[in-house]
Amino acid sequence: MIKFRVPATSANLGPGFDCLGLALNLYNTFEIEPSDELILENTEPRFANPDNLFVQAFRKAGGKNLHVRFDCDIPSSRGLGSSAAMIVGGIAAAKLLGIPLTGNQIFELSAEMEGHPDNAAPCIYGGLTACMIRSNGLYLTRKLPLSEVFHFTVLIPDFEVSTHQARSILPEAYPRSVAAGNGAHAVLLTEAFRTGDFELLKEASIDQLHEPYRKTLIPHFEEARKIAESDTDGKLLISGSGSTCLLISTKPLSETAAAEISGLPEEWKILPLQAAHEGTEYFEEGTWKKII
Repeated sequence: MIKFRVPATSANLGPGFDCLGLALNLYNTFEIEPSDELILENTEPRFANPDNLFVQAFRKAGGKNLHVRFDCDIPSSRGLGSSAAMIVGGIAAAKLLGIPLTGNQIFELSAEMEGHPDNAAPCIYGGLTACMIRSNGLYLTRKLPLSEVFHFTVLIPDFEVSTHQARSILPEAYPRSVAAGNGAHAVLLTEAFRTGDFELLKEASIDQLHEPYRKTLIPHFEEARKIAESDTDGKLLISGSGSTCLLISTKPLSETAAAEISGLPEEWKILPLQAAHEGTEYFEEGTWKKII
């Protein structure tokens, strides 16, 4: 069987709403082989059917049936790109089983199925990415420089926040000053990521478009933020649409602070992670290799 993996992703990163994303070294791993019938192993009963996003994506990319074994560490509906991981995984499976697809085609198909590109891009290419929609309606992405000084820690509470719920809570329109301010913050945030300027990152990562609204969907968000930021002098952001939060810092979260956050009523799980610079990879000759 062919083995490959796709990384978790954290989208938005504060003010980069629907355009910035970061790949993290938490993976969904798949083993695949051709098959005359659809065989799905090691998946939850609710996903063991042709409506599985992986299967939908595989077929959209030109595949028909396959045998796939799932080993998934990315939690569902937690703001860590679980949907993008399944979509990218299905399309990558089609490529690995012989469908001729370029990297850009994998990206376009994934973003189209997802409805936005900010998780698909880092999931495929790895590292820190920025995306936009071209004048012709197609998606464009670029990989951005990322300093090695940053520590990334995900704080995962034991409840889901659906993307639909997290989007429906947002206003339909914003004042011009909010739009302009968020744009400025997003631009300078990419510079902070490039240079490792953490003081700039703490200011530039402040968001006014989604975090003030989405934090109301995460019980004890402010308590978790206070503990994490006081302990590390870092910055706690909502990862994607939540409920996971992403701590960016220049030193690790202490065991004492991690235990205090874990003790909050939602039973938060704390995972120290690193940026996944290579994105989607397949395993061959004892090593992981980039799929594109």
